Amino acid sequence: MNNSSKPSYSLWLNLTLAASAVFFFCCVLGDIFGYSFCKYCWNGGLFNEGYLPFLSFLENENVRFIVFMTCFYLSTGISYIIIYGVVNLLLNLKKEIVFEKVNTRYMSMISICCFLICLVCIIGACASYVLFLISLIGLFVGLIVQCVRLVMDKAIDMRTELDLTV
Repeated sequence: MNNSSKPSYSLWLNLTLAASAVFFFCCVLGDIFGYSFCKYCWNGGLFNEGYLPFLSFLENENVRFIVFMTCFYLSTGISYIIIYGVVNLLLNLKKEIVFEKVNTRYMSMISICCFLICLVCIIGACASYVLFLISLIGLFVGLIVQCVRLVMDKAIDMRTELDLTV
């Protein structure tokens, strides 16, 4: 098969690094303009639908909005840690450092952060049902990263055993 027709491995790493940079700037813009954007969406009825009525303090719409904004800013703060882990993982792959424990530590950090976002949004779902959907997405992504980390750990162990037998 002709190798020139295939995109190079480096191209995909560079594109993923560029996407990480875009995501980083979106998080920064979210931190800067998050209040205005969320207030606009909240007033439009996009996010303020549904809350748990047995929690009487959530009857006040301003309290629900504060809960929503707290979840928003906690999630963007955790997202910076995810971006840090992804960028360092990609830089290691660019240096051809693949089957190393440092990469699995980055993956663990990423999955733990996804689970934290899930937890934050589950708690916030009592004030806005939309956060429940976001928590499911965080849980799903965290599980995928954790599965890949476990496969990577197993591959590292197998490589170590193979190195010892040779």
